[in-house]
Amino acid sequence: MKAIGQRILVPYDGSAISAQAFSLALGLAHPGGALTIVHVDEGEGHDIQRQLEPLAGALRAHAPAGGLRIDAVTARHPNAGEGILAEADRLGADLIVMSTRGRGGLARMAFGSVTDDIVRRGHHPVAVVHADDSDYDSAMGEASRGPYRFRRIILPLDGSETSAAALPVAADLASRESVPVLLVSTVNLVPLTSPGMVQDVGMAASMDQLYDDTREAADGWLADASRTLAAAGVASSTEVMNGSAGPAIAGLARAGDLIIMATHGRTGFDRVLSGSVSDQVIRSGVAPVLIVRSIAERIAPS
Repeated sequence: MKAIGQRILVPYDGSAISAQAFSLALGLAHPGGALTIVHVDEGEGHDIQRQLEPLAGALRAHAPAGGLRIDAVTARHPNAGEGILAEADRLGADLIVMSTRGRGGLARMAFGSVTDDIVRRGHHPVAVVHADDSDYDSAMGEASRGPYRFRRIILPLDGSETSAAALPVAADLASRESVPVLLVSTVNLVPLTSPGMVQDVGMAASMDQLYDDTREAADGWLADASRTLAAAGVASSTEVMNGSAGPAIAGLARAGDLIIMATHGRTGFDRVLSGSVSDQVIRSGVAPVLIVRSIAERIAPS
């Protein structure tokens, strides 16, 4: 596949909250690529179309040095999700960037039917920023913020081929932005011989061995991923954490991070839309999340 961010679509519903996706879209845009603001008119009668060109103009002022073609369109469709997917296909988009809140169809975009349509039925990676009600400007103000500059990528892996689909995306973005990657895995097991726990000694020994084996396996696949990144000239570090994946990943995130997650995997990533892992990570609101498809494809050189 091409380097991600060469053709970005940003859904916009007229609200300043949905406009919070603009900064992330600029930060993920590939120099020389294109970004399109798309308003899906569901027949609600809102006069949003006249806002689009001024917003596009504000974004153009922050285009990367390599250039970025920015435009805006209105698509008429009775269903927001289907309309966004249709426009993404028509435009040849390789990434959809959106806010988790907004008016109309976008109000449920992170975890409801709209995103279910976009991710389950579409074939596009989706980047999600959790909009903060207490920290947003006008739509024009959001368009004038400039690009989101991420300083680190967090990449959760579980050893499966499907979760590894996110690795080439992380390598491409990290190389492009000259940022390091933190490779993360979680072990959702507790050693049964921990102080204060009462249990059958034989069962405890078996579970402790399983715990040790699982951590060793996690260390192994993270080391493999680290070597892959090193071959691409990307610096990385690894961390294996105990506990549930969602809270553990969210707890690592800091302002300026970008979390990249695959849509399927062994430890809950297969429920990336409706399940607890992505819900907790995205709703933590600390860092945006880029959700990639589970089909592993190599990123072609840019």
